[in-house]
Amino acid sequence: MNKLVIPAILATLLTGCAGVPPMLGGAPSSSALTYTPGQAQQAQAVQLGTVVSVQPITISAPDSATGGGGLLGALAGGYVGSRIGNGNGSKVAAVLGAIAGGMGGEAATNAAYKQAGVQVSVKMDGGGVFAVTQAADVPLTFGERVEVVGGYPARVLPMPKDLTK
Repeated sequence: MNKLVIPAILATLLTGCAGVPPMLGGAPSSSALTYTPGQAQQAQAVQLGTVVSVQPITISAPDSATGGGGLLGALAGGYVGSRIGNGNGSKVAAVLGAIAGGMGGEAATNAAYKQAGVQVSVKMDGGGVFAVTQAADVPLTFGERVEVVGGYPARVLPMPKDLTK
């Protein structure tokens, strides 16, 4: 049996563990425009307010995305390392390859899921200020009228034009 079959099967199984990273064309999970099936068709509170600040931030990989890349990297690194040398040298190379591959795979996963985000502070019409962190895929500016939708998770969206009159 080809020695690449087992790693290929493991890689195929692990690809279902996480969604497609934003870097590779997947939708940012922290987008104000992304809803889970459980959030769809649910009534959500809407509060109106004005943007008082927009701070750029970086959103890192979700916990559910980490681990798979490191595991695949360790498997690949261990396999490649085991092909180097003979006897104990091959075993040492396999261990070192697994360590290096695991670190590289984890770093690659984290880099693939990093996305630009914003922390938007909104002065609410009813009093108080809310800060919401979300993906930077909805352009918001200082002084803009917005609606804060939901409680947890909350989203900041530009106010529909018919509500601004």
